[in-house]
Amino acid sequence: MGEKSEIRMTNDKKRIVIIGGGFAGVQCAGTLSRGLARDQAEVVLFNDENHLVFSPLLAEVVGSSLSPLDVVVPLRQLLPDVLCRTETVRTIDLAASEIEYESDDGEIQRLGYHHLVIACGSVTNLNVVPGMADHAFPLKTVGDAVALRSHIMAQMERAEVCPHPERRRWLLTFIVVGGGFSGAEAAGEINDLVRSSARYFKNFHREDVRVTLIHSREQILPEISPDLRDFAGKKMEKAGVSLVLNARVASATPEGVGLQGGQFIHGGTIVCTVGSAPSPVVGRLAAPTEKGRLLTEPDMRLRDSKNVWAIGDCALIVNAHDGQPSPTTGQFAERQGTQCAQNIIRVLQGQATRPFSFSKLGELCSIGGHSAVADLFGFHLSGFFAWFVWRGVYLFKLPSWAHRFQVGFDWAWLLLFPRDLAHVRARPTDRVSHAHYQPGDFIIRQNDPPLNFYVIEQGEVEVVRSSPRDQNGEVIAVLGPGSFFGEKALLSNEPRVASVRARTPVEVLVMGKNVFTQISSTLTPLRDALAQALNRRRVDVWKDEPQAYELLKRTPLKELMEPVPQPLLKPTAALAEVGHAFVEHGNEFFYVSSDGQTLDGVVTITDLLRARAAGAAAQTPTNQFMTANPVALAADDDCAVASNVIRECRLKALPVVERKDTRKLVGCIRVRRLLAYVFKHAVIGAPDSCQARNQLAGGAGRGMDWNNPAS
Repeated sequence: MGEKSEIRMTNDKKRIVIIGGGFAGVQCAGTLSRGLARDQAEVVLFNDENHLVFSPLLAEVVGSSLSPLDVVVPLRQLLPDVLCRTETVRTIDLAASEIEYESDDGEIQRLGYHHLVIACGSVTNLNVVPGMADHAFPLKTVGDAVALRSHIMAQMERAEVCPHPERRRWLLTFIVVGGGFSGAEAAGEINDLVRSSARYFKNFHREDVRVTLIHSREQILPEISPDLRDFAGKKMEKAGVSLVLNARVASATPEGVGLQGGQFIHGGTIVCTVGSAPSPVVGRLAAPTEKGRLLTEPDMRLRDSKNVWAIGDCALIVNAHDGQPSPTTGQFAERQGTQCAQNIIRVLQGQATRPFSFSKLGELCSIGGHSAVADLFGFHLSGFFAWFVWRGVYLFKLPSWAHRFQVGFDWAWLLLFPRDLAHVRARPTDRVSHAHYQPGDFIIRQNDPPLNFYVIEQGEVEVVRSSPRDQNGEVIAVLGPGSFFGEKALLSNEPRVASVRARTPVEVLVMGKNVFTQISSTLTPLRDALAQALNRRRVDVWKDEPQAYELLKRTPLKELMEPVPQPLLKPTAALAEVGHAFVEHGNEFFYVSSDGQTLDGVVTITDLLRARAAGAAAQTPTNQFMTANPVALAADDDCAVASNVIRECRLKALPVVERKDTRKLVGCIRVRRLLAYVFKHAVIGAPDSCQARNQLAGGAGRGMDWNNPAS
């Protein structure tokens, strides 16, 4: 970033800055520009995009009922007397009455204001559910709608050429999470699009399409009356949409979503319409908030401020009409924008401001199949007439006559002709992404073609290899955080030689084949790590010792494990205390546990020395230099798996926990105990057949380097 520069205000003209170009911000800017002469005030609108998105119609874009350009309006055409800027506002300095924004050359600049209106709304946050951000489509922007529409088209094309009925059903299953307006409209549009388009495909029929809407309450659309909710639910089910009610999504994976309670719904497409977070500029603002929304005075001024106002989804504004917080809907945002602008004009003219007050006009929601539900002025409407009213209302809410004519023509066209199935087939460049898997999910399968390289960020996986004698496959290794897999098949361009299955909930970094090839050929540390992994993994240490392997395979760890080394250290234990423990007890390592039972980490002498070399103070807590969440085996795992993990990770010992799904410490297994057991009980062949034991011992001979990635 460059040096900060300041753009100061002039004294003869008031500057009103608005952050956010949604319904509230645009309405506020328009009202100000019409109510104030140009020589009185300069209205400046900051918005990352140069257009207003008419978000109630995004589902229509997904369903190919409207073109993406029909739901956006250029701000410069909509607000000709407003200075529109697309720089990103970073922070607000309330004391200096200035904002900081990033200019086009990357420099941070400052702009002063007489009045500031914060109308930046909220941002999508799918991280409220594990895996949702990795595997679900949001529906917040035009880009989201276009990406989802393209994906739906691609799923139909894949289903057309898919020879496997089960996978074809998976490709044609669409899961929508959230039964509010956005979720119900998206589910209805997707259902209409795919079912109506099935007649143009030869390999599947409309009956093969499944659309599932998941909602946490007893009925969908909680914003409308119970009778209309019931009508909407029955109408959507009749159209083919399955409703899963009183259910909460617990996880999302590449295969579908898991619900609280254990049920899993398989589907190739997940759409998430729930989950939001405050805008970053609001998150950095030193102002009172409630549930992420800025608290305001009755006239919409920010609490304890005279010249800063907050409106729209980012503000918690009490409606003087009923004394309740205003809902985060478009009609309230527009009225807040208008009344906020009127209050600013009153302040500039020396008049008293007025509290925000608005009586809701009603609610409308399209549910697909030329049906809708509506609460308007106390009247309850449903069916085709409600759908016609819904389209008419939204048609005339569009901000320009050009858009009204365009959208009206498109809707009339669809009454006579089928939806447009053409789409641009984007071929994205290989990239680095993230993925979430639940226990039991296969990340890669044996004999699959090599496509990606994986690095484990959280959790553990099992390497499973099937053979003629064991078609279900046997676990041959367990990998934990920092380990990687998938490199051998990519480098040799051969099918996968083993499957990798999630042992616990897992987060992995996924690197496409081309990106992996480029990075591995130029980044020396990664190239060296890959070479070491290939050398280690290509050797079958038990090839010449089948009897020793069978012995370890049938011996559970609980028969050989040793007690947990004492004492267990607390994550808050100081570095000096850890050093004293090594001196007093003579252990090579200590386990770390916050509650005296759960494995949180492990600390070794190497960790201690590294911390000291890095300048850690004597009071540095253990959790800052320990190895967190080390790979662990369960007491019922067999000793063959333990020997492979010890060699893979180049360790001398492994922690043993009670079960795969818990981190409760019950013991540890040391390499010397495994070797002694093999020497004592295995039938030893020729002298050169001791290679397996030498390889096992050699693999563990590098000491307790828990930070070294297993490969």
